[in-house]
Amino acid sequence: MNEEKLAQIANPESDVFTARERAVLNFVTTMSRNETDQADGAFARMREFFNEAQMVEIGFAVATLHGMNLFNNMFGIEPENRPMESFTGVDETVVANSSRAANSAA
Repeated sequence: MNEEKLAQIANPESDVFTARERAVLNFVTTMSRNETDQADGAFARMREFFNEAQMVEIGFAVATLHGMNLFNNMFGIEPENRPMESFTGVDETVVANSSRAANSAA
């Protein structure tokens, strides 16, 4: 995600986002706010771009991260002031460079 998109994250219908990104942002917002009355519309938009398995994976990631944020907020856990350390043995610069390449291609 580039700086322009990050600046517009609170405005998910902004033209800086692709239709696919707007569908995901709408889904994430609907899910995070527990707006079950909006679920049918959110799923309909997502189905334009994702299959059921992909939607489940996105939904699981949203629920997991949302839950972690709630936990951290409740216990007053603040983010660390340093980059995350990988315990996978994967060189972080390789991951960062591949992420940048994927984002610039999107």
